[in-house]
Amino acid sequence: MLKEGAQVFMETYKGQRGVIILRQLPWDSSFFKMPMGAIEGLFLEERADLTLRYILLEKAFKWVKERGIKHLSFKVDTADIKTVLALQKKGFYLVDTLVTFLYLKKYTQLKKIKNLFKLRAFEKGDYKAVMDIVAYAFKGFSNRFTNDPYLPKEGMLALYRGWVENLIKRDDGYLIVAERGDRVVGFLGYFRLHELCEVTGRLHVGRALSAVGPNGKGCYPQFIAHLGDAPFYPDTVEGTASINHLEVQKTWVAIGLYGSAPLVRVQHVFHYYSA
Repeated sequence: MLKEGAQVFMETYKGQRGVIILRQLPWDSSFFKMPMGAIEGLFLEERADLTLRYILLEKAFKWVKERGIKHLSFKVDTADIKTVLALQKKGFYLVDTLVTFLYLKKYTQLKKIKNLFKLRAFEKGDYKAVMDIVAYAFKGFSNRFTNDPYLPKEGMLALYRGWVENLIKRDDGYLIVAERGDRVVGFLGYFRLHELCEVTGRLHVGRALSAVGPNGKGCYPQFIAHLGDAPFYPDTVEGTASINHLEVQKTWVAIGLYGSAPLVRVQHVFHYYSA
């Protein structure tokens, strides 16, 4: 099932078939004050060469131009070298590399974590404290938005605030806060991954966002250990972070799980900007 605002183009070249899926991003656009879109997927036969990728990307450029979209993003598996080369040839620029780990509750045993904080569900009275943590934690934060010279830097902080708003108000989101004394010092939120839930019949959550304030050091391991007891009681949890954010990766692998968390995906993030 295609997401709202999605467009599919299919193309055949010398017997090779390919599909590109595009989507407008009105939510993201509202924070960065420019029309934005994304390539949701590029699927080709294994033997397809660069030419078919160029043809599909030209389809994308035409679609973008017709809708006045100025900014395009695409997450591509690092192993897909041909697509990486095609994107660079067509003017896309690399802004980040993401790694995704998977926590399998049924097959994984969590290490015991010393409880330094009280963890509980978000309450309305926590709103200001959580937003203050967002401002503190993400000031000067390095990610694909701040690495992009064409995006206004203030847009990234506005987007994270909007992300928290969605965690609070949407039925498929959940927000946990950490307290020390009577002060909220950190939070972790996540969403149901609907497509995976429908396909597998199990409860998957992901698109997590977490942050800690100046007095919240050490929250994150306890958050991970708490996931199995949190509402939604997820079967699996996806955690994605920039390849540069080593502390997050080390927490997933060394603290959160016995052995190591399966590394399920590594993706380059490319952006394209049209003046």
